[in-house]
Amino acid sequence: MLTKRVAAMLAVLAVIGGLQGCSIGADQMVVTNGMIASARNGYPYDATPVTAVKRRDAVVVVTNIKWEPADTEGGRHAVEWTWYSGDKLVAQRKRNVKLDKSPAQLFWRIPGADFELGHYRVTVAVDGKVIDTHEYDIVQG
Repeated sequence: MLTKRVAAMLAVLAVIGGLQGCSIGADQMVVTNGMIASARNGYPYDATPVTAVKRRDAVVVVTNIKWEPADTEGGRHAVEWTWYSGDKLVAQRKRNVKLDKSPAQLFWRIPGADFELGHYRVTVAVDGKVIDTHEYDIVQG
């Protein structure tokens, strides 16, 4: 009798443990929209896409994602933002993100003063897979 109870409890624990490990992969994420936005340093960003950011402002990279089924926890993922000027790597930032529910938003804010005037491209990768790319200019101001 005790052995059956122990076996039943172990089976329940195995199922619970298996459910806790469920999460989605980067290949299951769908980008619903993304943008470059700008923000004055210390202020929230305006959710209006821009193609030029003043050096005195912050560059905000926003990527909105979803996955199915929506009630599945997304799990923990390594997110990486990489900036290029032409083919030259100019900045890279990484963050481990826990995705609780779909839809979700990934974003990074970086000072425009970190960049020289010019044209830039930023990629957003989840677990090494690029899911979003944007181009913009840093302008005087």
